[in-house]
Amino acid sequence: MNPRNNKRRVRIRLALAAAILIPAFAAAPAMAHDALESTVPAKDATVTTAPGIVSLTLSEPPMDATQLNLSVITVTDETGKTLSDGKVTVDGPTISTAIAGGSNGTYKVLWRTVSSDGHPIEGNYSFTVQDPAQAVTATPSATPTPAVSTASSAAAAAAQTAPEQIKPNDDNAPMAVGIAAAILAVVAAVFFIARKRREKISGA
Repeated sequence: MNPRNNKRRVRIRLALAAAILIPAFAAAPAMAHDALESTVPAKDATVTTAPGIVSLTLSEPPMDATQLNLSVITVTDETGKTLSDGKVTVDGPTISTAIAGGSNGTYKVLWRTVSSDGHPIEGNYSFTVQDPAQAVTATPSATPTPAVSTASSAAAAAAQTAPEQIKPNDDNAPMAVGIAAAILAVVAAVFFIARKRREKISGA
């Protein structure tokens, strides 16, 4: 067998092995990072009540330190209001934070922590809240008041504002008639007496 051919074959085999092993070793550190396995509420889920807690479960427990905030979870609602209180609890592979109630719509979750291998990992996802209790109820329209004709309104206004006509007082009518009759009687008596005197004078 030709030694030269053997060397060539060995070189080819080494090159093939290197082509296979080098990418595998390069990918090993990346594969060692912890991965997000599940969330509560679930990614892209729709819930009928805003949750009080948002939690994320990793493939391995993340690094934790009492003095350092190695894990961060920020939750915002549809209006962009931050609902999380900034405190993250680590319980094994699960990290969680308490949130206050927000408005209906899409909630966004941003998270960051330190993987068990010491590398920082982060990500984001969203879920939707559709609480029927927060639905805006339509306000019933007011019943329209029937229109009153202009003529009727004017007549009613005139009736209310026109002063009452003063009726003549007839309480003294009998007295006035009596006085007039007495005056006529006196005039008639004077006229009769004067006539008698003229007749006497002319007869003498």
